[in-house]
Amino acid sequence: MTDSPLLLPADRQLRVGSYNLLNGGQERWEDQVRLLGGLNLDVLNLQEAKHWDQKDSERVYATAERLGMQPLLARSRSHGCHLVTYYRWPRVQCLGFSPDVACGNFHHTVLRARMRITGVREPVVLLHTHLDPFSPQDRLAEVQWLTEHASARTLLAGDLNTPGADDEEPEDWDLIPAHQHSGHRLMLPDGSYGGTDRRAIRALMHAGFVDPPVHLDQPIPRTAGHLSPEQKWDHRADHVLLSPTLTPALHSYEVLDDTVTQQLSDHLPVIVTLDIARM
Repeated sequence: MTDSPLLLPADRQLRVGSYNLLNGGQERWEDQVRLLGGLNLDVLNLQEAKHWDQKDSERVYATAERLGMQPLLARSRSHGCHLVTYYRWPRVQCLGFSPDVACGNFHHTVLRARMRITGVREPVVLLHTHLDPFSPQDRLAEVQWLTEHASARTLLAGDLNTPGADDEEPEDWDLIPAHQHSGHRLMLPDGSYGGTDRRAIRALMHAGFVDPPVHLDQPIPRTAGHLSPEQKWDHRADHVLLSPTLTPALHSYEVLDDTVTQQLSDHLPVIVTLDIARM
């Protein structure tokens, strides 16, 4: 990071966030919206907007009104854990939107939107997804729908259910119940388990996507593991990745980890700030 976010003029900042609400927020929704409304985000990607499509998507639009943003709803194939992307019009305009560019082949779905940003000549592609929480093999299959987008001007955001390509291993796999190991660990040829299965994230990195904290040489933060009594493993499941053409614009990366956010969800908000003048 060459400048602090405070030193970059607000009109040059494009702030992109990703946040898993945990079961739609439920009784935590008011506090979540209050938190998100204070972050001055231009694009916000929410996962587990559970059942927000009910009552004519009432919760989707109530959130949009509170945030002063426009919504894009993508319905999940599983568990009602929908995706919603919010964008701050007119600074950000949606030129086109598909709620499922993988033709039903994701456990949840993957949303794609083409966005025009004030002050930026070329549009940006946003991919927003929530990768399979149960199967590393299925996560690998899902990202094979995404890797081709590394060649474009692409932001990839969401709960990818995988640590970074070289994030630290758990100190002790006993921190995670054995019945959940199949969702996290690489199965060896003899049927035993090795370390964390990182094939999905490494496929994205190999394709060219850039991991902001690694690129900025920052300490790797946790985004999950603080709330669940069953998974006492601080790890990074939530990401905002950049294609190589957008990487020169990367200004800052942060995870909001404090006593407030730790109680609002089992995931923590991730924010990446881009310098519009370098896009």
